[in-house]
Amino acid sequence: MYSNMTWQIIGDGAIGCLWAANLLNCGQQVHLVSRKNNIPQRINYTNLQGEEQCYPCSISQCLSDTSSPLIVCVKAPQVLQALKQYRSQISEQQVIILMHNGMGCAEQVAQLLPQNPIICATTANASLLSAPFNIVQTGLGVTYFGPFNCASRNFASLLATLNQALGNCHWCEDIEKKLWLKLLINIAINPLSAIFQISNGELSKAVFQDQIKQLIKEAMQVLKRLDLKFDEQLLLSTINGVIDATSNNYSSMNRDIFYKRPTEIEYINGYLLKKAQQLNIETPLIRKLYNEIIALESH
Repeated sequence: MYSNMTWQIIGDGAIGCLWAANLLNCGQQVHLVSRKNNIPQRINYTNLQGEEQCYPCSISQCLSDTSSPLIVCVKAPQVLQALKQYRSQISEQQVIILMHNGMGCAEQVAQLLPQNPIICATTANASLLSAPFNIVQTGLGVTYFGPFNCASRNFASLLATLNQALGNCHWCEDIEKKLWLKLLINIAINPLSAIFQISNGELSKAVFQDQIKQLIKEAMQVLKRLDLKFDEQLLLSTINGVIDATSNNYSSMNRDIFYKRPTEIEYINGYLLKKAQQLNIETPLIRKLYNEIIALESH
């Protein structure tokens, strides 16, 4: 079914270009979908060892075909808009892989494209876009892929190629719990680092640790009612492990506020707040940080 396929990647940001470069590096055909004009047909890539490579790459403002998998690497607020834009070029059999921060997009995509196989992904790989189509990898981590709907359950075989590209890729039938874990890490790190315009490492200070503990206590109330089993202390340990491992990095929300761009707050704090509201649970600190980010966005 997927012989001689081209991996189509919507989004030419840090993660989209990272996957494109690594897929090209292992001999795959890639088509990158960009909104830019005057597009160079190449990606410049610097790996973790500091080695620079230039990969010829098909790049345009349109999809290349109606059968190859789509990896959607735009930010959460742009996912639905992007797929609406290309809807006429997407067949009902086409696999759609969603790779973004936050939760809630998959439900929107399933409403727009009810027949399509939808795979959700969460990655701990990190990269920086130093200039358009110039990517620098800054971290190597695990990536989980899993089925959002029944139509996507038979596509675990796609991981063989994705594993060749970036490694440490895993198929996870219970992808929802992995997505929640990433959401909880983001709830702890992103708003605080964005509001105070600090690097992730600054969050190890006592004043922020107290707030992170409170955020997780509030989130745990919601998780328990949703029958999602997380150990509170293990969760805090995982969050602090990420803070340590990315101590010199700035979160994506930090950079969005810095550059006066829209954030993914609706799909991070906002998603949990909707769940809390449905369950009639108060989460005052999660709401306070949500409101502060919304206020910063409007300036």
